[in-house]
Amino acid sequence: MKEMLGNRRVRILVVDPEDWCRDFLSSVMRLCGFQEYTLVSSVAEALQALEETAFDLLITDFKLTQQQRFLESVRHRDPSMRFIFMLQQRSHTTRLTYLEHADYVFKPLVLDEIVRKIRDAIHQKNLHRAEEEIRRLKQTAFRILG
Repeated sequence: MKEMLGNRRVRILVVDPEDWCRDFLSSVMRLCGFQEYTLVSSVAEALQALEETAFDLLITDFKLTQQQRFLESVRHRDPSMRFIFMLQQRSHTTRLTYLEHADYVFKPLVLDEIVRKIRDAIHQKNLHRAEEEIRRLKQTAFRILG
């Protein structure tokens, strides 16, 4: 099954310094039918990927260096971007509650949980796009009728 967002494929960016995690998430992407995903090991590589491609979902390790600056940059580029943070400890969850469009999972990753979180994020992105399209259509209709 190919995962779609509207009429195009979903684009996912994974940022994690650990090879095993990127390998695992690559397998998850293939298993779920995602075809447009990018795996990188650093913030610098992620920023480069974001320069080249617009992504719908960012899955990232929460403990990356330069994390705050990186998140601000991503939010500036695309305020509707969805995030899944991978955490080592449960204590970080309170710092994530203020982040809009964000969810989290704990390492070691569990296949069913990460798949569910990815699909939920895509569903939320689809809902957001549909709401924006309805809002745009209403504005157009009011201009035509008004």
